[in-house]
Amino acid sequence: MGEASIERGARSATRKAGLRGHRVRRAVVLAVACISFALASGCAKSSNNVIVFWQFSPIAAIQPVLERFEAQHPGVKVQVEQLTWQSGREKIVAAIGAGRPPDLCELGSTFLPGLVADSTLIDLTDRVGDLHADLIGWNVSSYKGRVYGIPWMLGTRALFVNDNLVNEAKMDPGAPILTWGELRAKVQAISERCPGARGFGMNAGEREILFKKFMPFAWGNGGDILDSTMTKSVMGSPQNIEALQFYLSLKPYSLLDRQEMHEQAFIKGRLGVVISGPWLIRKLAQEAPKLVYSVQLMPKPARDKGTHASFAGAEVLGIFRGSKKKDAALELARFLVKPENTMPVYIATGNAFPAAVSVGTDPYFDRYPQDARFLDQLKTAVGPPLHPKWVQIEEIVNGELEEAIYGKKTAEEALRSADERIDAVLAAP
Repeated sequence: MGEASIERGARSATRKAGLRGHRVRRAVVLAVACISFALASGCAKSSNNVIVFWQFSPIAAIQPVLERFEAQHPGVKVQVEQLTWQSGREKIVAAIGAGRPPDLCELGSTFLPGLVADSTLIDLTDRVGDLHADLIGWNVSSYKGRVYGIPWMLGTRALFVNDNLVNEAKMDPGAPILTWGELRAKVQAISERCPGARGFGMNAGEREILFKKFMPFAWGNGGDILDSTMTKSVMGSPQNIEALQFYLSLKPYSLLDRQEMHEQAFIKGRLGVVISGPWLIRKLAQEAPKLVYSVQLMPKPARDKGTHASFAGAEVLGIFRGSKKKDAALELARFLVKPENTMPVYIATGNAFPAAVSVGTDPYFDRYPQDARFLDQLKTAVGPPLHPKWVQIEEIVNGELEEAIYGKKTAEEALRSADERIDAVLAAP
């Protein structure tokens, strides 16, 4: 429920004929109370036949699916609200604190550990066993072997390569970039041989996404963020140092800027290679329909070494202990993850892929092979550690990567510093 609509309701109430002083004051008090609660929890109010559902997709994308659910469940209504990734976590935490969480909520996989540690999500392990074979992404929906969210949509990143610039740089556009060396050779050639173009998009000016761009190289090289017990940082491992040294070797041929600027430069034909998600396919179709490009897997260290790793993110459906409609919420969640209900959301948004295994055979991906490349990338994508202190750990990793990208520290100095700082966080009560 938005603040503007609440205020309009309050003004309308005070204009009604016959209201006297005490009734006006009562209406104003009630309106102010609701406004205050809206700021904290979005007025997640549930009646007997209403399921409150918070999620991140545009309402127009999810509403047709919810209407089908309502049609199959006469008398039941779904009250849907769209969150934003900028403020969604804070709004969810505020609603929990106010004791009025939604019945069902879409959560980023990195939200889970903290919510589980605070005992705010219910354990779904024994109620979703029959779904395991139908969905992928359980590894980023679980914590310490227990399931606290149902995988709904999965996201990853891949390489977008401007084949026109590759050809202009006198490189073979038909040869995919399989290794680090091949990536460096092509971005260097583009930067040096194509006037007005840069070879690679290296993120700068938005610290919050740096680990998502660097860690694919580290994961592909056998590196990681925490050890297998999640009690010690391994950011300073030889595998990670080697990966960061390679990543920094691309800097002379790179456009250092924000992701949005990278994508605009790629659309305009001024950037050879950018790491991005499937949303860029939609932008290219609209803004640069004649651009010749390819979507490729992230490169591995060498042909006989490593994997084509990338960042994996998941959007899962979770149910809070404070939900008033736990059974109904679970029924809605089970409905939403069916492939016939997830594919329309993907087609409408183009941001994340259904977790349903069977979507790999959907005719849509035969028609749009660039999209299908992301399904291949998901097979070797890696998610960040599901640790209750991940938010603090992530900030440290991003900060140290920024120091290395700006030349304030060497790769080894930055990652050794990350080790020390992360270990301090892990050791703290």
